Amino acid sequence: MTIRHEVAERAGVEIPAGMTIYTYDLQGSTLEELLDSAQDDVWPNNQCDPEWVLLRNWAIQTESMMLDEGENLEWERRMRELTSQALPYLEWIEARGEALKERTRARKLAQANLRYKYGYRGRRRWGLLRRAVRDLYREWGGASSDE
Repeated sequence: MTIRHEVAERAGVEIPAGMTIYTYDLQGSTLEELLDSAQDDVWPNNQCDPEWVLLRNWAIQTESMMLDEGENLEWERRMRELTSQALPYLEWIEARGEALKERTRARKLAQANLRYKYGYRGRRRWGLLRRAVRDLYREWGGASSDE
């Protein structure tokens, strides 16, 4: 029986499919249990701060990895494009150095944006932090199920 069914049974109601559930029942859950319950769109309620800390930490690490993977593919594409120009060595080194500076600047900006998005930099309302976690889970879950 899923947590969705347990909550519905305890409440004595039928919960429509597609309805998000927020429950205190997830208090004390592990990250694995939280991600499993998220598959049924069941999330910790607002009093479950330690559980949201686990989910927020998972989200920033997961999205950071997703950004890194995309950025690495873009770097490979850029280096292939640069190599295909058959530039003289000094021009190639200069162009590669400029591309590396752009890459570093973009990576720092992306990481700063993630730290803000998930509340590790600056102050952000808890509702926005939790929505960012749920949105990433939905994006990540959809992407990982296609593989």
